Amino acid sequence: SMTQQLLSSPAPRPRPYRVCNWDRSLRKGIMAQSLAELLRQAQSALLAPGPISLVLDEDGTAVETEAFFRTLEEGTVLMALSKGQTW
Repeated sequence: SMTQQLLSSPAPRPRPYRVCNWDRSLRKGIMAQSLAELLRQAQSALLAPGPISLVLDEDGTAVETEAFFRTLEEGTVLMALSKGQTW
């Protein structure tokens, strides 16, 4: 049944991340349980115009897939980049 399916695979719980803008002048703490949710919340929190992409602040590695997002530790610092911005 649908109830059994929902109970057998618990939804991932929201985890904390730190997100900064491209010049690191603005930093925000964000709780998210998926990459899509983190992208939405980061764009809103940082008042970013248009779509953003996320990279690891420490080395510029792009965070583009849900699978890679799930490997990130809590508290990972990410940089939000708008079109034309680079790490």
